[in-house]
Amino acid sequence: MDGRDRRVWRAAPGTLAVVVVFMVVAAVAVPLLAYLIWSDDRGWVTPALLAALSVIALGYAWRFGLHPRLRADATGVTVVNPFSVHRFGWDDLRVIAPGENGLVLAGVDARAEAWCVQKSNRAARKGRLTRADRITTELFDMLEEHDPPLEDDETGLRIRRARPDESRVLTRLERAASEEELRHLFPPDRHPYPVTEVTRRWRRLLRDATVRVVVLEKDGEPVGFVAFDDASVRHLGVVPDHTRRGYGTALLEFATHEIFDGGAPQAGLWVLEGNEGARAFYRSLGWTESSDRRPCEFPPAPVELRMERRNPAAPRRGR
Repeated sequence: MDGRDRRVWRAAPGTLAVVVVFMVVAAVAVPLLAYLIWSDDRGWVTPALLAALSVIALGYAWRFGLHPRLRADATGVTVVNPFSVHRFGWDDLRVIAPGENGLVLAGVDARAEAWCVQKSNRAARKGRLTRADRITTELFDMLEEHDPPLEDDETGLRIRRARPDESRVLTRLERAASEEELRHLFPPDRHPYPVTEVTRRWRRLLRDATVRVVVLEKDGEPVGFVAFDDASVRHLGVVPDHTRRGYGTALLEFATHEIFDGGAPQAGLWVLEGNEGARAFYRSLGWTESSDRRPCEFPPAPVELRMERRNPAAPRRGR
């Protein structure tokens, strides 16, 4: 990415057209009216008020209509709002997502909404793609130019960031990875898969700057996922047709190494107590079971247990 790749987005063309018309009226019509009033009765109070109103209207239109912008270049993204400026380096950017009040950009320590790029609730509810979605895609493409996905041409495997519009994709992957495997804990005739709740959870996680969601692709097709924060692996799964090929291990090791590289003394995760296959899988990779237990969030609320893995680079406690 170089200087030629610098991009600037302002308000939508329709919005800018309305603002320009408003400014023309404020700059021409209102002063003309003030002059006509003054020339008619030579009074200065009303013309002065109209002139002041014209200046205020022009300032308002510029500040809220023309001034806001979103700028992306080789070093990161800058959000210019009417009364604030926020800067995100590419390395710091965790969230890029459309929002009703502006395009959401966030890192671990900062969050901003670009006023000039908005997506209405109506468009979001109907799943309609808008200008905000197109700009989000462009920014994600620029982010991946700066920090490309991990790819292996020989195997066709690719590990990449999940995108903000992939909540349904992740729900589909998670359902495929777990529904049949866990039917003894969640009998489908009594406890159907909670598609709505899981989709809502993924939508929330994809907009949480403290959580990273990663997708594994095989020849361009999503086949697995992992979500993690700075201390724990939240969710992990591989679709049945691609299990026992090392994909789950690759995703778990990727997440664990990222957690350890962040300085965490240990990583943790929760697994269903009745999921013996998953427990054995984690133990084979150096995870140990703790005494911590909790109920699962979904009915019939089977018990989950916590497993942990120590960071080998963390200093050991003295005895």
